[in-house]
Amino acid sequence: MLRSFIFSPGYCDMRGALHREELSMNEKGEWIITCVDREDCNDPLTRTVYPVSIEAFERFETFIKENNIADLSKRKQSIEFATDYSPWYYNITFDLSSPGGSACENIEISEFRMYTDQDRELLKELKQQFKALKE
Repeated sequence: MLRSFIFSPGYCDMRGALHREELSMNEKGEWIITCVDREDCNDPLTRTVYPVSIEAFERFETFIKENNIADLSKRKQSIEFATDYSPWYYNITFDLSSPGGSACENIEISEFRMYTDQDRELLKELKQQFKALKE
């Protein structure tokens, strides 16, 4: 089962700008997306919370499973690298535990990997599916 999904679009400035979105379950058992933003490293973090219906969550989780999104984390590292840039990434946590257990699997899909054109189309669709959760 999907436990959380984090998306950061990446930034190319050194002022400390930040944007991150996390799909997770709150303490009431409701699915929400929490967006964290900052324009400059001296600015306070702002948080915006969006409710996500259980139906929308289930569609998103099904999309992730049916398209084997986790497999994208196995792509080879590319030779590209930038020291003054924060790359985009997805961090996905799956709950693998049986009742009473606490096992989970974290996967990361990040910018500096060697993706095929088909992979890039799938990543584009993943981003659209995630964005749709807030609408």
